[in-house]
Amino acid sequence: MGGLIDVAFPYRVKKSFGAASFALVFLVIIGEVEALVLVALGIVAHRFDLFVDLQPVLLPGACFIGLTSAGTFWWRARAWTKARIASLSLWAGGATAFGDRLVKSRTPQH
Repeated sequence: MGGLIDVAFPYRVKKSFGAASFALVFLVIIGEVEALVLVALGIVAHRFDLFVDLQPVLLPGACFIGLTSAGTFWWRARAWTKARIASLSLWAGGATAFGDRLVKSRTPQH
């Protein structure tokens, strides 16, 4: 029942970073790039007409930035999400179970 928060932070419901999370990051970055250029050209430079005229160049550029950023985040989130889910699973077992696993992982095996 978390909705958008579960898409943005899928590890909270013990899910991996999937297509919905990728799409959300992609769309947010496109919106941020467009908003940044709108503020720079439309508000600071008082050239809103230039912002509109540059859309054939600006939108593909924003899509490229969003795609590469979301792809990089997805690539890095795979390992991070797995580690986060494992950590949450250990904590769900209780503090003693977490401590027992931690001790086993740090003791040298002969």
